[in-house]
Amino acid sequence: MALNQHLRQNLHLVETSTAPTLDEHFADLFNLSRLLNQTNRLEQILKTIARHSLSLLQVVYCRILTLEEDGRLITRLVEIDERLPELQRRRLERLPAALREYHRALHSQGVVVYQAYDFVYTPMVRQNLGLNDLNSLCLVPMRVADETIGLMVLGDHWRKEEALFNEERIRLAVMIADQAAAAIHRTLLNARLHESQVTAIRALVAMLEQRDLYTGDHSRRMTELAGKLAHQMGCPPEEVEAVRWAAILHDLGKVGIPDETLRKPAELSAEEWKLMKTHPLKGAEIILMLSGLEHVAMLVLAHHERFDGTGYPYGLSGNRIPLGARILAVVDAYTAMTDGRVYRPAISHPEALAELRRCAGSHFDPQVVEAFLALFN
Repeated sequence: MALNQHLRQNLHLVETSTAPTLDEHFADLFNLSRLLNQTNRLEQILKTIARHSLSLLQVVYCRILTLEEDGRLITRLVEIDERLPELQRRRLERLPAALREYHRALHSQGVVVYQAYDFVYTPMVRQNLGLNDLNSLCLVPMRVADETIGLMVLGDHWRKEEALFNEERIRLAVMIADQAAAAIHRTLLNARLHESQVTAIRALVAMLEQRDLYTGDHSRRMTELAGKLAHQMGCPPEEVEAVRWAAILHDLGKVGIPDETLRKPAELSAEEWKLMKTHPLKGAEIILMLSGLEHVAMLVLAHHERFDGTGYPYGLSGNRIPLGARILAVVDAYTAMTDGRVYRPAISHPEALAELRRCAGSHFDPQVVEAFLALFN
């Protein structure tokens, strides 16, 4: 018998069935679908898929790989049952992703199963697949329509040979892989769309900086300080990131302000101020075109509101102003005072801090001012 033919027999290529999974798993699969649809965070989606795979399929090992545009397979997540000895877990975590066996499974018409008791594989193949630590492997392609998203690798350890990956377990694995593929595909598409949108926004910011050199330097200083202040105030990482984005984009609405107003080397007239005060709303409207940046848009919209309610555009006061916007207001004022304007010279760092103290409770949230001052102690 030819070696390739013998290998094919020992791979136990299983054609996937379209029959529904067992009734008792319907609720589990529904719950998995619900959890996957609750987030667009790839990391959370991968963890949910892996943990449910271990639980529902009663396996000890799950590796999720995605197929990149250049044809490479990269490992996104490895989940291993903690009951396995630590040395085995470490070996399984370090298994390579660039395996011919994985790519062959991607192009199969079904699911590929490897059994540890089939000693036809070379020692290197056994080691790379993890068959020295697992009784069997099930390689399940993840596809959306005709597009291959990646591969889900499942490993069993405890079961006897006759109870390894049977038809029912494979059918359930395929259904989990289908849900995984849809969720990962959606998330990656959203990420690519978000990236292209952010690129467009950055182009607008660059265009604004070319019109007004002050804006670029001001935004960069403001971004660094705003991130530090948000962290100082105990904001969670996602809020710190939103504040940083808002600092970068806070003056985006000025793209619609005429040059003669934007660059005017003197105090603005009442009519010019009225036009200038539209920039938070215009900036927020542009940012709202981006999926996933709604909170950033709200911070940009409110960064000129004042703690006593005398700000713009809506006259919000106190805690009705989002904390991120209150942070931006303090940092924006400080950088404006220390950078200066075309119509007003810069003042010193101590003078700017004194002005922030004086306006705490009127223009600015006193707690935010105190936290900002603490950055320099």
